[in-house]
Amino acid sequence: MDLSIFEQLLTFITLPFQSFLTIEILLIFIIIYIFIIYNEKRQNKKVKYALIALIIFFFSLLAFYFQEDIIYVLSEFIKMLMRCFYFPNIVFYILTAITSLVILIYTILKNNLTKLNKIITYTLTLIHIYLFTNFISLAITSNLNLTDTANIYQYNDMFVIVLFSQIIFIILILYKVIYHFCYIRHGKLKNTK
Repeated sequence: MDLSIFEQLLTFITLPFQSFLTIEILLIFIIIYIFIIYNEKRQNKKVKYALIALIIFFFSLLAFYFQEDIIYVLSEFIKMLMRCFYFPNIVFYILTAITSLVILIYTILKNNLTKLNKIITYTLTLIHIYLFTNFISLAITSNLNLTDTANIYQYNDMFVIVLFSQIIFIILILYKVIYHFCYIRHGKLKNTK
């Protein structure tokens, strides 16, 4: 598309008025916005719950109306995630290694974590980073082009390293999410007593 900045701006402004459905959606979002602003001043629990119910109702209606498209998009998203975890390209793999490194550094610096939490996090992150380092060293010794994903996964050693590395990464992320969810819930329960 070769639209000028003015044409792009004009298209953006006229988008909400192209059909009756887009006008309805605009009105619903304006109503939600007004309720949110109103509730910021009043801090009324009834308005808060009514707002949550309105948002859930609206998105449930959209989900019902576009259910086939949503199911298709979700299935494609899950397929893409599975491809990323089982056959990640090097950029995704590097991002998982950087994430593990950040989690490791954060855990080292954080003083209020339990010893068990730190030990589990150290174990999982170091295994993941070790496997990533092994992957890179194996690619270098085998003279592999890391940008060619198909070429990398022709080698059984590389495939097994990536597979176990991604399993460790998934376990790490699930552990951190569950731990933080339980930690936050436990903190809220302690504050209410």
